[in-house]
Amino acid sequence: MAQETITSVVMFADVAGSTAIYENLGNELARERIAKALNMLISITKRHKGVLVKTIGDEILVYFTDVDMAVLAARTIQETMEDDSSPETIGVLIRIGMQYGSAILEDNDIFGDTVNIAARVVGMAKARQVLCTQEIAFKLSNPELSSSMRPYDRIRVKGRDEPLDIYILAWEEEGDITNMATASSFTNPAHHIQMQKLTLSHGENKYLITNEAISYMIGRGLDCDLTIIGELISRHHSKIEHRRGKFIITDHSTNGTFVQPTEGQEVFLRGEELTLIGSGGIGLGRSVKKGEPDLHFLCE
Repeated sequence: MAQETITSVVMFADVAGSTAIYENLGNELARERIAKALNMLISITKRHKGVLVKTIGDEILVYFTDVDMAVLAARTIQETMEDDSSPETIGVLIRIGMQYGSAILEDNDIFGDTVNIAARVVGMAKARQVLCTQEIAFKLSNPELSSSMRPYDRIRVKGRDEPLDIYILAWEEEGDITNMATASSFTNPAHHIQMQKLTLSHGENKYLITNEAISYMIGRGLDCDLTIIGELISRHHSKIEHRRGKFIITDHSTNGTFVQPTEGQEVFLRGEELTLIGSGGIGLGRSVKKGEPDLHFLCE
């Protein structure tokens, strides 16, 4: 197949919490239930003029040349799954992420920045959510769909100077929607205090992370932004990002990450994230209470 550049909406529709489904139902039943749910999603997207690119594990990758049809498909998916009482798919929840822009079609696959951002957006979504970028929210011509878009978050993406505004589709009844606090509004002048920089100290060395940080990886791997050697430290142990004016630490390790604020109780993270506030210590795989922390942090 010859290479072709198209402008489209790229959609990822993913089964949320699939690991728990496998644990609760067993591999055979879970696989059957998820497969039937994905077939339902594929059928809905095709009815809305979507083109299935491929199925990747527990998610589908689809593209649409019509923005309104893409959002209608996303809404229909969530409404259908919400009303579904079929024992074959009951309990399966879907999260959706979309981006609009140019992409490359080649060998029955799709590539490019638009695909990468759509994957990043679906990774932010929770079960039953439809998230998209501002490009999609602002290109809708259907007034009903346009009025159902709400500001949700703001993210930084490698290669872009300005952050991307993320919107959520309010497909449920208004009374069922939990609205974002006004402090999360993109235009609110009374926005919460913005943390501009985070300083990490390891031994006599200091490392500055600014609010431009997209992903700052800490671990014993030589490809990390900050390499720290230790028996309990994983190769990619913890990641720090700047999101919504805060510095967030996320544990990716085997032995967990311990955060001890200067004021407050120590917090243990395993596969979880925490907002760093003020100052304190971070232990990689071991409690800060049991000795000198691996890192000191200061948010300003």
